[in-house]
Amino acid sequence: MASIKTSAGATSFGADAAAYAIGRPPYPEDLFAWLKACCNLGDSSRGLEIGAGTGLATLPILALPVAEIVAVEPDPALVVALLSAARGDRRLTVAPERFEAYSSPPAAFDFAFAAASFHWLRRMKAAVRIRDMLKPGGWLALWWPVFEQSSRPDAFATAVAHLFEGLEEGPRRSPVTAPGPRTPFALDAASRLGELRRAGFIDCAHRVFTRRVVFSTEAIVALHASYSRVAGAPPVVRERLLEGVHSIAREQFRGAVEREVTTSAFIARKPTV
Repeated sequence: MASIKTSAGATSFGADAAAYAIGRPPYPEDLFAWLKACCNLGDSSRGLEIGAGTGLATLPILALPVAEIVAVEPDPALVVALLSAARGDRRLTVAPERFEAYSSPPAAFDFAFAAASFHWLRRMKAAVRIRDMLKPGGWLALWWPVFEQSSRPDAFATAVAHLFEGLEEGPRRSPVTAPGPRTPFALDAASRLGELRRAGFIDCAHRVFTRRVVFSTEAIVALHASYSRVAGAPPVVRERLLEGVHSIAREQFRGAVEREVTTSAFIARKPTV
């Protein structure tokens, strides 16, 4: 998996920050209730976020009883969007740099989290760095949304599949050794939990949150525009893809695309000794 330092993942999504915010639905409320309970978040909790983007995870965490969040975000356009969304909340500090360049004293945070961003890092190295930044007993939470699965494509995925034939896959899927549908990166629980354990974490756990979301034509186009393989495609190819998605959403789905959206979440704790 590419590093955020050398990958377009560090800066490509800010090219259209407004579209990213439109296309990505909010994370489920149950996710944040789970994190609050399992990670012991409270009024004195100090958190670190890796890859804050437009604040889809930042703002719900700030809505919990936390003392401070330091959000590391390398994309200047996303930093602007994040600060605007936070509306001057003084508990938020933004570090406008890549995570590899971010420096923190050891054992400075009670918890750390990364929403739909950790796959852009060199995961083992990053997990060890985060572990060192956490206080003994501190928690790390990672989660990703899954909008479609090749093993059971929904009606919209089937309808637009021909548009994406031959387009290189993004970095979200786990490698395979046999032909056939691949397990989405976010749902490969054995691999993700194994990485956390190898990085020195304990009490590793996985939970899946699933809900139905209805996307407007504008939102489903913006969602596809936010996919890494689309954002990184040549402009002519990207325009053709998004025009195709728009046409199918409007004409075949009458501007209301209902999809099952899964959020795959992982938590792990730093040992106290």
